[in-house]
Amino acid sequence: MMKSSFVIRNCGCLLIALSITNTIYAQDLSNLKNQKPFSYSGALEVRTIGYQMNGAANRRNPFSLIISGSPTLSFYGWDVPFSVVYTDRKTNFQQPFNQFGLSPTYKWITLHGGYRNLNFSPYTLGGHTMLGAGAELNPGKFRLGFMYGRLNKATVIDSVTQSLAPQAFTRKGYAVKVGYGTKKSFIDFSYLNAKDDSVGFQKSQLNRQFNPIAPSANSVVGYKGQLSFLKYFSVESEGAVSLYTRNLHTTLPIDSLEDPILKTIRKFARVNATSELYTAFSAGVGYRDKKYGLKLNYRRIDPEFKSMGAYFITSDIEAWTIAPSFIAWKNKISFNGSIGIQKDNLQNQKNATNKRFIGAGNASLQFTDKLGVDASYSNYSNNQTPNTVRFADSLRIVQTTEMYSLMPRYIVNNENYTHMVTVAATLSNLNDFNQFFADSAVSRNMDTKQLMANYSIGFIKQGINLNTSVNTTKLSGMGINQTYTGFSLGGDVSLLKSLLRLSTNHSLTLGKQDIGKSIIYNSSLNTKYRLTKGHNIDFGLYFLRNSPANSGGLQQKYSELRGELAYQIKF
Repeated sequence: MMKSSFVIRNCGCLLIALSITNTIYAQDLSNLKNQKPFSYSGALEVRTIGYQMNGAANRRNPFSLIISGSPTLSFYGWDVPFSVVYTDRKTNFQQPFNQFGLSPTYKWITLHGGYRNLNFSPYTLGGHTMLGAGAELNPGKFRLGFMYGRLNKATVIDSVTQSLAPQAFTRKGYAVKVGYGTKKSFIDFSYLNAKDDSVGFQKSQLNRQFNPIAPSANSVVGYKGQLSFLKYFSVESEGAVSLYTRNLHTTLPIDSLEDPILKTIRKFARVNATSELYTAFSAGVGYRDKKYGLKLNYRRIDPEFKSMGAYFITSDIEAWTIAPSFIAWKNKISFNGSIGIQKDNLQNQKNATNKRFIGAGNASLQFTDKLGVDASYSNYSNNQTPNTVRFADSLRIVQTTEMYSLMPRYIVNNENYTHMVTVAATLSNLNDFNQFFADSAVSRNMDTKQLMANYSIGFIKQGINLNTSVNTTKLSGMGINQTYTGFSLGGDVSLLKSLLRLSTNHSLTLGKQDIGKSIIYNSSLNTKYRLTKGHNIDFGLYFLRNSPANSGGLQQKYSELRGELAYQIKF
């Protein structure tokens, strides 16, 4: 991924920001001769904004000018997009960054250089940005990869505050992948080795047992595989073992530990008293044909499982999941869902163990070509079991969250018009079964009810589209009793052989709370006129009126008016 940002400020309140953001995919050099040596495209816009606020402090300048552009240069099929912005509004910009990367490809060879995001395995090199170099080779069914570089950049002392927070060391490492197979059936083995560079720091400052900023090291061995057989069956699995040393300079001897596994690993890797061994494993088996599917998954990740090649890994979890799906009645009925259980505290290190039941399902029924209905249901229950004698009842979690959704729809399409009616009803509730709060004056349950109806019609030949909707939301529980009802009306029309397009939208939201009633009104009017090919003029007028429930308190009634005029060029 290539990214770059540059900022130039003058003595006044002008800001010119030039940024380059380029995602360079693996360019196929074997097709280089068919690419144009140079080409360009993009857009440029000049926009003026007028603003007025009544009843509250202004949230922006009364008048603003913005010039923006997004040109893209292309060299032999390699796109380099730019973004240029000029504004007269004061803007703070603290840390510009530069990131460049390139991954050219020739037949089965791909080279990587600069800032790259590779994914060998979720538990080894799993999408972490690395500044370095590498290669991926795929001759036939072989799957080979290598990457070396910097995973993290050291922080420096702030010259103004003389502070260093948070502190980080330069972290370097390499990753290797060796595999064989195809997209449907393959096996990959990967290895990551990384450590912090503590050069420049005195070891006396780093060898403390509980030093939170001590340099660390990590070695991870992992695999990822999939096997498809008998046309409809598949088996997949991922796993890893991670050796993580929290402090490379600790003085605590490992001889005081009785872990035979770490003592064995010490013969092959650097291990001390702060080293810990973690495992992660997942597997699934499934069946899939044109109409039916069933998959069983299992996942187990040790508490505090870490890998320097991945930003975040959910740890301390064991879960079973079964996911059925099917299509029936001449493809008019479809269903997919999942049911599972999961728990934490795998090594009994916490005061309580959380056990969760997870269930979800989505169904669709198409009665006719015009009439159909979608339905969904989810259930998430959480039960916390104490593992210690002294455990406060007020901290125990016994909750269930349920959600029901039903959405009928009626759609008509022909050469003259399009016609659609949709209705959606959603009910969700959070039930707390903790008996400690059973007699509490404030219920810990929360219910949410939502109802929405929408109608739209489009006249194709006339270029007219109209839509209207009504919705209501009611919240109750935990000392909250609120109801919101909204109405909207809008439409658009094309005129002058589609050179001119007008659109408008209006919405009104009425709120009812214990402290009073509130009203929010929004209105907009937009026009877009095409002068010639690639040249457009836009005009927009936006109005907001807010009357909060506690208008006599901190929040006051206010109205906001904004107008925008823009000239756009596409080239």
